[in-house]
This record gives sequence, structure tokens and C-alpha cells, in this order.
Amino acid sequence: MERPEPEDILAISSERVAAFIRDQASTRSLSPLVRKLNADLMGEDPSASELAAKALRHLGFVDPA
Repeated sequence: MERPEPEDILAISSERVAAFIRDQASTRSLSPLVRKLNADLMGEDPSASELAAKALRHLGFVDPA
């Protein structure tokens, strides 16, 4: 998988999230992925922002409240 899109992340089963994070970290792809999701989250497009927030939550990152 190249850089997964938020929809790809949301399609990962809860049981596979930890393995996905390990795989991304081992290939040094996790930080760029999270940076991209954060950029989408803070961007101008409300639908992209919402998808990014859902993807980050699915990966276990907590929303600042």
C-alpha cells in the first residue's frame, strides 16, 4: 500500500490497527501519514477534515477537546 487514504485506514479492522501501525512505523511511513492526516484535519475542506479526524481516531490518536 502506498500512502493510505483516510478511507483505506477506516477500512482496516480494529484487530489489524496495531499491526498496521507497526508496519507503517517499520517502513518509516507513519510520521508522514499522520502529518498528512493532520494537514487534512486542519485544512479548508470540511469533508476531508472529518475523514481525517475519523481516520486518526481509528488509529487510536485522541482528538484534542
